[in-house]
Amino acid sequence: MSVEADIQEWIARISEVRPELGGFSVCPYAAKAKTLIVECQAEDIIPVSGYDVVFYVVEDYLDLASIQFWVEFYNKKFPDYIFLEDCATYNTYINGVQSNNGKHNIIFVNSREVLKKYRVILREMGYYSHWNDEMLREVLGEDYEMVKKSG
Repeated sequence: MSVEADIQEWIARISEVRPELGGFSVCPYAAKAKTLIVECQAEDIIPVSGYDVVFYVVEDYLDLASIQFWVEFYNKKFPDYIFLEDCATYNTYINGVQSNNGKHNIIFVNSREVLKKYRVILREMGYYSHWNDEMLREVLGEDYEMVKKSG
């Protein structure tokens, strides 16, 4: 299977409505998002506008710490965007449902402004009530307090 096919399969999986998540999917917006998949070296990432999310598939030999280094680097370098990691060897779960892709190392990027808007909507819908605190802190970063205040 190609990298693009793997990512599309993962998007389909995280778009499935799950009873364990109170009738939500892992990512309620994934199926309808305008996406771009780019295979590149972690050091070559540059945000691209015009997409809801860009998936940068980076070197498969990178470990979690290396990917997190690059995510932190890009979050500082490009403050109008939010970069998040999805490490192939770091399985993550939301209420028992696997959220990572499990095949590729991915650094993905969203517009900070747009992502914050969707996080507020999801907070109001009760989406985050099925997340544990550790996962909330890891994924939401600086938006953690905003979600917790009304979540």
